[in-house]
Amino acid sequence: MRFPTPLRIAASALWLPERREAVADAVHAGRIEPDRAARNAYTEIPVSDLAPPQMAVRAGRTALAESGVAAEDVGLLVHAWTYYQGQDYWQPVHYIINELELPNALPLGVDLGCNGGFAALEVMACRLLCDPATHSAVLTTAERFAPPRFDRWSANFDAVYGDAATALVLDRERGGYEVLSTASKAAPEFEIMYRGSTPWGTGAFQHRPKVDIRATLVDFLASGGGQRFAAVAGDAVRSTVTSALEQAGIATDDARVRVIAPPRFGAELIDRSYISVLAGLTKAEVLNLGARTGHLGAGDMAANLADITAAGRLQPGEIGVLLSATAGFSWSCMVLRAV
Repeated sequence: MRFPTPLRIAASALWLPERREAVADAVHAGRIEPDRAARNAYTEIPVSDLAPPQMAVRAGRTALAESGVAAEDVGLLVHAWTYYQGQDYWQPVHYIINELELPNALPLGVDLGCNGGFAALEVMACRLLCDPATHSAVLTTAERFAPPRFDRWSANFDAVYGDAATALVLDRERGGYEVLSTASKAAPEFEIMYRGSTPWGTGAFQHRPKVDIRATLVDFLASGGGQRFAAVAGDAVRSTVTSALEQAGIATDDARVRVIAPPRFGAELIDRSYISVLAGLTKAEVLNLGARTGHLGAGDMAANLADITAAGRLQPGEIGVLLSATAGFSWSCMVLRAV
């Protein structure tokens, strides 16, 4: 999708708790296998004592303060998440709007797994383009992968999960980045990879005591679907990048394309599914920004932009490419230009 009038990202924020769990300590305690820890190449993982919506409020306050956008000018707040938000049968987005004191913001929640942050920003962009009365919109994400139902170290093979919140402010006129285009691709035939053969239930954790992604992945690989999935996933990553750049009017070999930021998966998965797949397509550096955070669920995209901004990786006129993906499966790409 090409934006006829580029919108601006006025601010991005990453909120991390102070407490950390070191990977070396987790290996010593037997919480993660040494070889898997080495393949993922994380060094530490943030662990929060706050509920996710409380974290989202902190990130939102930071982003709003940095953006210069007045509270009354925010017409939409979209909150995205992947895991439990701290209360049963309850929508966290209303709490976040209330705590941020946004009197004119309408609420929207996005539950699209790890691609939720991307989907939320795309919805925000469409609202701003279609509704002249909406001048600014806010995206928040927040995750807390807490025991006993979620073991951040053993739930998955290719990622360890960190607690964090992120926020973005999208505006018609102000901000250091223009959103030029987006592209997505889905392969829903692979939804079974995370569902497995477990019977349908009537409540959470009826059949397993905790989230166990490894079990469903093992079932899927045993069925012989791994090779086809790898081919589809590689094509999806490459085609979304190519499509988004094309829609933005930017050649893949344009020297202005400086960085590509994939999700904060383990290092081996990033190398296999992003660096090797995109090799030779662009001149950009493929970043790995999650070594000290782990995978942040729906927050990877916004967290990557916050870190890119803090490090000054994009100068005016240069292009950044943000990638997102979720099990189920879908892959997405967003192209930004620093201004």
